Amino acid sequence: MTDFPKLPFEKGIKKAAQLNKPNSILVYGDPKRGKSWFAASAAQIASLSPVLVLDTEGGSTAISRDWPDVDVVACDTHEKFDSAINALLDQKHQYKTVIIDTLGVAMDRAERVFGDKPENRNNKFGKYGDLKQWITDLSRKLHAAPFLGIIVAHALDEKDEQTGAVKTIPLLPGSARNTLPSVPDIVAYLTTEADGDGEIHRVMYMQSSDRLVSGNRFGLPGRLVDPSMKKIMDKIAEGGK
Repeated sequence: MTDFPKLPFEKGIKKAAQLNKPNSILVYGDPKRGKSWFAASAAQIASLSPVLVLDTEGGSTAISRDWPDVDVVACDTHEKFDSAINALLDQKHQYKTVIIDTLGVAMDRAERVFGDKPENRNNKFGKYGDLKQWITDLSRKLHAAPFLGIIVAHALDEKDEQTGAVKTIPLLPGSARNTLPSVPDIVAYLTTEADGDGEIHRVMYMQSSDRLVSGNRFGLPGRLVDPSMKKIMDKIAEGGK
């Protein structure tokens, strides 16, 4: 057997089977549909715990009953959010899952801060360039981080002025609503629907369609009733069926 010299990147080589898990997830939907609950359900899985929520809009009461062990840090200013996310990306820590709840609020605050920069005060387009660079760097760093990143966002119905077709998309400022969904491994729309008996269930859509911005890299079902992170991970382990 031939002995080959070691490659400089050999320690970073992984078998493809080890990569069969999401690095980042974007879940979006209308208010009070269970987005925060779904994201925090990562706490049910030992390999995804402990879980930290960067709470930008005070919505973590939704998880307090079912996921009391999830850690929450209030990020009610751009400075607090930016400091927290940079520390999580640059320093070693215990968290295996980090949730941003919600990204749209964090981006709105960032836009205002960038708009107040001296060089942007007389250039109304300058803040949008800064915002685009900030969210592009954040989303890609989060996707490459050694923990699972879950981004929570609200939903927006967008009408095509030429065709009249309506598409539900993540509610994010500027071009991020079109560019950011290309980064996460799973982009899921979460809503509620009544079954045949009139019972209301959470329902998640994870395959691309003309009506939704959604999709995944694991062959997951297009529609999942009463979703949780455990159900998602179990489906991935089963080959997506």
